[in-house]
Amino acid sequence: MKKTVLPVSFFFGANNKAGYCSLYSSLYDPYIEGKHFILKGGPGTGKSTLMRRVAEKAERKGYYVERGYCSADPNSLDVVLVPEINFSICDGTAPHTFDPKMPGVSEHIVDLGVAWDRKYLNSHIEEIGKLLKENALQHKKTVEFLRVASAIEVESTSICASSIDEEKLMRYVKRLANRIIPEKISDERGKIHKRFLSAVSPDGIDVKYETVVALSEKIITIEDEFSVVSPFIAEYISNCALEQGYDVYQCFCPLFPNMKIEHIIIPQLKTALFTQNSYHYSIDDGERLVHATRFFDKEVFYANKEKLALQKRAKRELIDEAVKKLSIAKDIRPT
Repeated sequence: MKKTVLPVSFFFGANNKAGYCSLYSSLYDPYIEGKHFILKGGPGTGKSTLMRRVAEKAERKGYYVERGYCSADPNSLDVVLVPEINFSICDGTAPHTFDPKMPGVSEHIVDLGVAWDRKYLNSHIEEIGKLLKENALQHKKTVEFLRVASAIEVESTSICASSIDEEKLMRYVKRLANRIIPEKISDERGKIHKRFLSAVSPDGIDVKYETVVALSEKIITIEDEFSVVSPFIAEYISNCALEQGYDVYQCFCPLFPNMKIEHIIIPQLKTALFTQNSYHYSIDDGERLVHATRFFDKEVFYANKEKLALQKRAKRELIDEAVKKLSIAKDIRPT
């Protein structure tokens, strides 16, 4: 892993059409030696504050640290990961409920709820219950908006896919792989690190641009408004890098976790492939910008241009509504 003074942060969970998707299972391997602490306790027990202090201390010691932020509250931490010493600390409460597979060996539960003032909490039981129910309702509404937005994206992607010149795209991606992936560095296949670089949050679409800058010197940006070309390129380049022994951060679309790779980062090569669209703005100088439309049959694409524009606006409005519901949920969450 590359040591850096710039912040490296991701999301390890994201809201989507299914409710909430957690990538906690890919955090670490519990069957090898390490120390992993799973924090239990409700809102306001100090989980995020504790994790923030642990991250700062690890960085002062010179370790590479990854912070995983909460998509429901981007100022709050869910995860701190220190891969060099196989150490992590995470929030193991709902919605990312997480329990140990090797309790007391490599994994340890820390109950922060022991510090609760139970008498005080019981005196506010009705108020707390009302807030929790309203919070859950707003999250349910968020899921409904994201479900419809996802359905629209599926249709838009399908329309654009019908216009792709597959041979032209394949020629390009093979040239790109040959240019940026050096010869094999290991007989072992590289490791995949699953992450979300972005998430639908109460503040809008939160994208961890600083992470790409921290881990990459070469950024290849693919302008792909309808997310039809970039996932193919990302998966192809990712597989090539893995075959050559390089570790790869695969950053999935939060609406389609484990299905659609939006961005990849290859730290050992200091190279990233970044998807640019209405939700992820360019972070490069444009010298390595690739337009997805260069691989389209223009006649087929423009025949559907009006329909695609309508779908784009509808998807944006639905995601905006999901953001509003998350914002309400955050404001009424008991702390």
